[in-house]
Amino acid sequence: MTPKPTKKSKPMHPMEVDVGFKKFKIVQTALTKENLYGMVEFTKNTLTIDPNQDLIDYKSTLLHEIFHIGFDIFGLGADEDMPTIGNEFLTSVSANMVILIASLNRELFEFIFSDE
Repeated sequence: MTPKPTKKSKPMHPMEVDVGFKKFKIVQTALTKENLYGMVEFTKNTLTIDPNQDLIDYKSTLLHEIFHIGFDIFGLGADEDMPTIGNEFLTSVSANMVILIASLNRELFEFIFSDE
């Protein structure tokens, strides 16, 4: 008798991203119809991520979407609104953004950077 395939379990981690003045809910759902791996809906304060990825890809997608949130709160949101910026400025904003969001979301960042 062939064993029944088991459904892959969804990655376990905190299900929100705190940015200090608001929180984004993390929703795990298949995004194959949209041909996406992850997305942020700023009007709904929601980060949606497809859990049907390899774990390393899932973590990379999660961090990618968190960067979208961080850049938005630091004033670097939509591409058409993006000012011409230099390397030093972008590096400073990115470093400050990661320090802020990681300090507010320690467990989530421990999951992202864990060796599992």
